[in-house]
Amino acid sequence: MIFPFLSNKAIDGEAVLLRGEALGHRATEIPVDLDCIVYDHLCERDQLSIDDELDLPDEDGDEVLGKTLVREARILINGRLKRSGDVGRFRFTLAHEVGHWRLHRRCILAADEQGSLFGEARARDVITTLNRGVVGPNPPRHEVQANRFAATLLIDPKILSREFAVRFGPEGAGAILNPLRHLTLRDRGRRLAGHVVRSSPSLAAAFAVSLEAMAIALESRGYLADGPSLFQS
Repeated sequence: MIFPFLSNKAIDGEAVLLRGEALGHRATEIPVDLDCIVYDHLCERDQLSIDDELDLPDEDGDEVLGKTLVREARILINGRLKRSGDVGRFRFTLAHEVGHWRLHRRCILAADEQGSLFGEARARDVITTLNRGVVGPNPPRHEVQANRFAATLLIDPKILSREFAVRFGPEGAGAILNPLRHLTLRDRGRRLAGHVVRSSPSLAAAFAVSLEAMAIALESRGYLADGPSLFQS
C-alpha cells in the first residue's frame, strides 16, 4: 500500500496531541511515561493490545522489530528487544509502532471501505517494521513518518531545547563537534547524544531513549550540520 504524504507539522501535531491526551499536566515531564500513553490510554480507549513477548522471525534477511496489525487492533514488539535490556531501543520501537497505529490505521481502513464499494480485495493490514526501515538508508515513506512520530512523542522539541542548553550553554556543542568533522552526521549525533556534561546525564539517558533515537532527533531539529535525515519525507 502507498501511504500518503504527511507534513512534519502534521506528524508532530499528532504526537503532541497523543501525549497531551494521555498525560495531561505530566506531558512535559521526562522521561515520557510511555507505559501510561500506551497501556493505560491507548489500550483502554482504542481496545489496543500489546504483545512484547514473542520472538518475531527475520524477514528478507533483516531483523523484525515490530508489527502493527490494524484490523486485530494489536501491536507486536519483538521479545528479544525487551530481554536485551536496551530500554531506549525498546521504547523507541514501541513508540514507532504507535506511530503506525495513529498515522496509518485510518488509511488502511479507508482503503477497506472504498474497496468494499467496488468489490476489490481488502488492503494489507499488517505493517512490518524492519531494522533497516528505522536506521537504514532510504527508508519507505511510512517508516520515515513513524520515526518522526516516535521521536516527537518521546523527545518534545521544546524540552530538548531546554535540556540541550543546560548541557551545552548558549555557545552550543561546537567545541565537541568541531574535532569530529571527519565522522558522519549520524555518528556525530550519537557522540553528542551520549556526552555527559558536568553533573547532568546525557541527553539520551535523560529522555530514556537510545543513542540512535537521540541522534535522529538532534539531526532533524538542526543541532548538527546540514545533511540527510530519516525525517525527510
